[in-house]
Amino acid sequence: MIYVIADDLTGANDTGVQFTKNGYKTRVLILDSELKRIEFENNHDVLVIDTETREVEENVARSKLTKILKKIQVSEKDIIYKKIDSTLRGNVGAEIEEIIKIYNKQFCILSPSFPYQQRVTVGGNLIVQKKPLGISKYTNNNNNNGNIPESYIPSILEKQTKLSIGRIDLSEIKKRKNNITRLLGKLINEGKIIIVVDSSNEKHLKDIACSGMSFGNKVLFSGSAGLGNCLAESYRKKKELKICLRNNQRPILIVGGSRNPIMIDQIRHLKENLDFAELRIDIRQIYTHKYKVLNQYTKESLEIIKKNHDLIIYTDAPNNEQKSIDDELMQKYKLSYKELENNIKEFLGILTSNIIKGSNIRNLMLTGGDIAISACRELGISNLELLGELLPGIPLASAIYNNDHLNIITKAGGFGEKSTLYNLIKKFQNY
Repeated sequence: MIYVIADDLTGANDTGVQFTKNGYKTRVLILDSELKRIEFENNHDVLVIDTETREVEENVARSKLTKILKKIQVSEKDIIYKKIDSTLRGNVGAEIEEIIKIYNKQFCILSPSFPYQQRVTVGGNLIVQKKPLGISKYTNNNNNNGNIPESYIPSILEKQTKLSIGRIDLSEIKKRKNNITRLLGKLINEGKIIIVVDSSNEKHLKDIACSGMSFGNKVLFSGSAGLGNCLAESYRKKKELKICLRNNQRPILIVGGSRNPIMIDQIRHLKENLDFAELRIDIRQIYTHKYKVLNQYTKESLEIIKKNHDLIIYTDAPNNEQKSIDDELMQKYKLSYKELENNIKEFLGILTSNIIKGSNIRNLMLTGGDIAISACRELGISNLELLGELLPGIPLASAIYNNDHLNIITKAGGFGEKSTLYNLIKKFQNY
């Protein structure tokens, strides 16, 4: 068995599907919020476990992760992959430490690069779309003096774990493949536990995966979908599974749970090029008249869908006004930013569930891990069967809902270019 441990649902899916497209039968396990049950049938090659620990405090993440993993029986021959966010959000160091402890691993190879999404590791720094993470659009840091600790992976990890951290530079990765194996062995002998390995393209990731495999069950692999794909190709390549879609006729419902500026551009491009009805959610109303507007939005959505129109739902806040609206709501209702986001997630999850329950919609695209997990829990979906990859890092899954098949596409809000949503819909419609 291969076990993938992810900290949010979109990440679980985008890495799990790397194994699916290489012929592995892959299932994603969605735990209920109280962890009352952890149920799965051991008839798959890969089990992906979504722990939902990205947005919680470090001590909570450690406790929750331990509670989950001690209920999963893993043998010494099984392969463990710790999926992390490709922009290093969450409790990366703490979770790696807990997994090493629980499964008695000697060391961890960490390479978060995802070259297709322009995320690479150079000099121990995470570079996102040609900018160091610390000054990219994926951080709130405004440090422009050249010293950017928020980009240097060992510095980020040192705040989250006491494990000794080593590093292998890109100049060494570009040499012969056995050089990586030699350097890994040297760092292990020096007592390094987490080893950050540079990589800027697929070949580097493949060489890292192959070198790590030579250490057998001593190694914990950790990275994004990029390294996950290379592991899937390296361990055992089988014939790609054929995608068998059911209920994939129109209409399609897209729920834009992410408020990332990239997602907003993708929505704009989609509406300019395809005939999608839209429903824009005023987030102020979520707090002033929650249940009234929930019923209103549900009714409007069902009326649109009954006319067989595709529908996209997203929060209505222009980029230049979003921060001021957030600040207004946080001050008025005494909320933290995390609490604000959670309330929006919950509202969109309930709205999505209401629409699915009240219509013939069986094609659903969810953007952002929070809305994906919220919608699945509201619908009572406890696992997903990964069918294939529509675009790199963007999977198509199937769930059973009311004894019927529900097609679900999940996408991280920051993934892709302006045309990504449009391309996803066109690709899906052609299956």
